[in-house]
Amino acid sequence: MYVRPTIVVVLLVGLLGAVLSRTVFPRYLTILAVIGITFWLQGNVLEWNYSVLDGRSIDWTQGVWRGWVDMGIWIAVLSFAVLANLQWQRLIVQFAIGVFALQLVLGALTVVRSADQLTTNPLLSATPNALNEFHGYSSKANVLHIIADGFQADIFDEIVNEENGRSLRDGLEGFVFYKEHLGAFPLTHMTVPALLSGKIYTNQMPINDFLNDAIGGETILSAAHDAGYEVDLAVPGSLGYMYTKAPYTNAYFVPNNAHVTSAQSGVYDATKLFDLSLFRIAPHFLKKYIYNDQLWLVQSRLSEKKYMGLAFFSHVAFLRSMQENISVHRQRPVYKLVHLMLSHNPMVANEQCDYAGKILPTIRYTAKIQARCSLIEIVALFDKMKSQGIYDNTTIILMADHGTWARAKGVIGEQSEDGKYIGGLDPQMVSLAHPLMAIKLPNASDAMTTSTVYSSIIDTAATIANAMHLDSKIGGRSILELTEGEPRSRRHYYYKYRKDDWDAEFLGPILEFIVEGPVLDTNSWRVGRLFAIDGRLE
Repeated sequence: MYVRPTIVVVLLVGLLGAVLSRTVFPRYLTILAVIGITFWLQGNVLEWNYSVLDGRSIDWTQGVWRGWVDMGIWIAVLSFAVLANLQWQRLIVQFAIGVFALQLVLGALTVVRSADQLTTNPLLSATPNALNEFHGYSSKANVLHIIADGFQADIFDEIVNEENGRSLRDGLEGFVFYKEHLGAFPLTHMTVPALLSGKIYTNQMPINDFLNDAIGGETILSAAHDAGYEVDLAVPGSLGYMYTKAPYTNAYFVPNNAHVTSAQSGVYDATKLFDLSLFRIAPHFLKKYIYNDQLWLVQSRLSEKKYMGLAFFSHVAFLRSMQENISVHRQRPVYKLVHLMLSHNPMVANEQCDYAGKILPTIRYTAKIQARCSLIEIVALFDKMKSQGIYDNTTIILMADHGTWARAKGVIGEQSEDGKYIGGLDPQMVSLAHPLMAIKLPNASDAMTTSTVYSSIIDTAATIANAMHLDSKIGGRSILELTEGEPRSRRHYYYKYRKDDWDAEFLGPILEFIVEGPVLDTNSWRVGRLFAIDGRLE
């Protein structure tokens, strides 16, 4: 993808130099050298932090000083190149050649040292024929565990209780929706081990050690596997390393390009890398136009529109493949865990569930549209299961790992003058702590009901083990054993996202909240312990 544009650029730069006079050419060469050096300086030294590029808008009014620093450096070095005498011109060109040579050597060393990682497909741990096997169910007993990433509980409640949500509600026969469900963490990273094992990370040990202990130990997946179930995993490739620490029969990593051709995928990969590189080496004031509110400069012009929401549309395509290829041919009972990026930002769907034409702001309105589109596909899968006669004998858990970044309705408490805090809490934090949880037991066929028991995501594994009648020592309490109005102290562990959290040895400070009562009532919340970065308790 890069060869032809590179040839064109080199020819243009070379031809322009060829037609210049001998007196002008050295200065032209010096300007090219200075531009190259400044690109290197901008991309490797002036690395400003713009947080994670996941679809959220960047507040360009913050850190304006970065632009003045960048602009000052660019103006200074370009002015120097134009005004420099011949001796300085030669030194600048030699320095640029040295910088280029240094990058070449360091790049070569990186390739040599990282050869194993660079030549290893990170998805090789997926089992052969996993996708075909994933479509298969057992005629005896099944568990379908769907984690709809970022699906907020109060948004689900609103969707299914609206007039145009009646058909979706009707498609959820046998389900109990847990309206007062509390999340364990605001993000996926630590929620996965919590929901699989009931164990909570509080910086008590390095993250990798905890994941090995929690997911590699007693989990609902290991309990199902030990009970004779075939365990199928279909999860994003970025989460595969976590889930596959548990025992499984088949593992499939859902790609972000399942809904397009390989040629289109190649174009997207090339334009994405180009945009990211351009974003890195451009001065601050130009980055806004390259990022283009997540539409990106090159991707939006050369890629198919749906690429801007790859995860959502790709994972919807995977749900449709589950529906279209469903079969009942497996002899042993089956446990299927599906983790899909559906309601998670970026918000890219319009009311017709097509690409909206741009990245939409993450607000309640857009989150609700995307959540409804996700639920339509999930209910369509349930309808197909009914037609195949396997809905009744299947235990189904439809849940989220956390809420979305959209303010929940009905948050109770005294509001600050600026509206940023309710009862001293950030409403967005409360929203992230309110993920969806709905459960259908085998042979349950009544209309969907709503429960207000005080459930927690930490109870997930124990609840599924209870529903499957497994003899397990998994931590937590079964939601099925909770009673309405029963008082309970639940815990939520809040920490701020850092861009290096996935590779860090420890998380940043984790603040514990004790919740005794309704999730959206800030009077239910009180501050607990603070777990410091190195595991100390403060």
